[in-house]
Amino acid sequence: MNRLGKLLTLSALGFMSLGAALEAQNVDPVGVYGITIDIPEAGFQLPGTMTIENSDNGLTGSMALELPPEMPSQGPADLFDITVEGQVMKCKIGVEGATVDITLNFADGGFKGSVMSDMGEFDITGTKR
Repeated sequence: MNRLGKLLTLSALGFMSLGAALEAQNVDPVGVYGITIDIPEAGFQLPGTMTIENSDNGLTGSMALELPPEMPSQGPADLFDITVEGQVMKCKIGVEGATVDITLNFADGGFKGSVMSDMGEFDITGTKR
């Protein structure tokens, strides 16, 4: 192989290695998180727990909120349609017949994101326990 051929081969190998190193890795969201949903219009925050687990059918999970005594408790809500792409996890929960969309951006042992419902969009944060 001539010198130019060797240089082209080395360049191609370098680009292939660099491309593999730059591929985004999906976050592993499995765990138990202490969460807070901020509802500024109501003047309070809702604490709770989000659990994300592996199953034979992919990721599953639930979310349980610590509601004030005047609010009826629905118990834990199951997460469904869970997808993970890069550092972002998207899922849905069903609340009183409505679907709520959740988007979580994972970093530093937790996440920040949004909860979108018929009542509006609210911030959610979580810290892995």
